[in-house]
Amino acid sequence: MIPEEDVARRARRRSLTALLLAEVISVAGTYVTRLALPWFVLTATGSTSQMGAVLATQMAAMAIFGIPAGPLADRLTPRRTMQIADLTRGALILLVPVLQAAHLLSFPVLLTIVFLVGSFFTPYHAAQRVLLPDLVRDDQQALSQANALLIGATRTASLLGPAVAGMLVATSGASSALIIDAASFFASYLLITFFLRGKQPSSAESAPPAVFSGLLLLVRDRVLRPWTIAQCVCEMAVQIVLAAVPIMAFLRYGGDPRTAGLLLMLFGAGAVAGNVLVLILLPRWTTSRLIIAGCVLEPAILWVLAIDTHAVTVGVVLLLAGSALGLINGPGTAMQTHHTPPALRTQGMSAFSTLILGAGALGLALTAPALETLPPETVFSLVAMLYTIGSLFAIASTVRSDGA
Repeated sequence: MIPEEDVARRARRRSLTALLLAEVISVAGTYVTRLALPWFVLTATGSTSQMGAVLATQMAAMAIFGIPAGPLADRLTPRRTMQIADLTRGALILLVPVLQAAHLLSFPVLLTIVFLVGSFFTPYHAAQRVLLPDLVRDDQQALSQANALLIGATRTASLLGPAVAGMLVATSGASSALIIDAASFFASYLLITFFLRGKQPSSAESAPPAVFSGLLLLVRDRVLRPWTIAQCVCEMAVQIVLAAVPIMAFLRYGGDPRTAGLLLMLFGAGAVAGNVLVLILLPRWTTSRLIIAGCVLEPAILWVLAIDTHAVTVGVVLLLAGSALGLINGPGTAMQTHHTPPALRTQGMSAFSTLILGAGALGLALTAPALETLPPETVFSLVAMLYTIGSLFAIASTVRSDGA
């Protein structure tokens, strides 16, 4: 007879594998849309401002629904929250090509669909992060490895998605790419339904925390407060870069969607390499050392774009920046999760996602007007400055965490 502990360990391993596969599939589809949707707007309207509005609307929805979604995700359980989010987002994305074929897709309708899709991101993300500690028994070193694997899965998807998107948009049009994204959400739903098992968090077994308890935790905690500030500033910088890529490909690099796909793919490739490096270094380096190394390297790399924005330079910078970001994300998320009380993890992650996505939405909203009025080098100087400031806050948080 197989010991009960071995059965439980195998179940946790199977659930973690399902979580990683679901992440790869759904995020790859999302990255397809990340290129296809802006390209769809750019080719249909020629307006970079409208393209920026579409991206900013989706991210604003992620922020607006973040905090109230935390308690709801607690009541539904993380697994059920992820199922509902995947099914709904798949159906909404599929609406775009269907309405376009029926000549019923106006710009306000598109903004509404994008807003609704974005509203399900934060509860899904928070539920996903809450499940991880249960799967690795809440050990910080194991949690760092699990987060590195999860973020590595995300980055692998970000490597595959843009390449597929560039080819699909160039050969079949943006509508085909959006259908692929919808299918990816449905595939993720099936994986979660049949293979993912995770117990309900302890906060659901007692009285649920107040809606704003996660936000109060981030404001009052001496480690989480500077970490949240750091991630808000850095997210704004990253979103400006990612939104600038399709705009610059459309206006400056020959108008070929495959160029935009290749540039985004290089960022994903670098991030995958960074996460592999984390897994190699974790047995010998502490979580804090990895975070600080990434915080030193990332802004130094981004300052190159303040000097040169040729396509080859942008590609190399995105590759290296993705690698440095890989050193921060997995260990940083592990530090944040470990430092957050288990009863407040859903609310804390939702509040955290709300704040950084709000900052990201602001970055997206500013990108198109900035590139229309300023030289690209000036815009990327702002990006590098923002990331430098954010990195200083992240280092301060990491040092405080070591002393806690």
